[in-house]
Amino acid sequence: MFRIFDLLKSRARLSKVLAPVQGRLFPLEDVNDEIFASKGLGEGFAVQPSSDLIYAPLNGTVTSLFPTNHEIGIRTKEGLDLLIHLGLNTVELGGVGCDILVEAGQEVKKGQLLATMNRKLLRGLGYDDTVIVTYTNDQILKGVSAPVFFREINAKRAVQTISYH
Repeated sequence: MFRIFDLLKSRARLSKVLAPVQGRLFPLEDVNDEIFASKGLGEGFAVQPSSDLIYAPLNGTVTSLFPTNHEIGIRTKEGLDLLIHLGLNTVELGGVGCDILVEAGQEVKKGQLLATMNRKLLRGLGYDDTVIVTYTNDQILKGVSAPVFFREINAKRAVQTISYH
C-alpha cells in the first residue's frame, strides 16, 4: 500500500505542458536571440507559429503582463514561473501587433486563450514572430522531458512533461 501511495504522490508532481500556439516546435538553442538560446531565462521551448491564437500552457495565476503586450508571466500552484514571450524584439513596437486578453492576478486554465498576435503585421514590420515558453525559476523542477522537436504541433496539445522536486 505504501508503494502505491508513493507512486500516486509522485504522479501528482508531474505536469504536462501544452503548446501555446499551433506551429513548428523547436529548441531554445535555435531561437535567434542569445538570452533565450543560452537558456538565460530558463529551460523551455519555442514555436514558429502558424496561428495567431496564444493559449495557456499550464494552470496558474497571471503574475505579469509587460506593458508592450509581448510577455505574459504565469505562476503555477507549485511555484513555477513561466514566461510566454510573443515574438523577438517586439518590445520595440510598444504594444502593436499583440493583444492580451487576460489581466494580472487572473487565474487561468491550461488551454485558455490568453492573447492574439498579428503574425502578418509583425513579419511585415520585419519582426520574428517566434513564441517562446521558458521556466524562469526552473531550479524548482526535478526534470524536464525533451520534446520531439522540428514537427508541426497543434495548440493545446501536450509537448513536454515537467516534474517538481
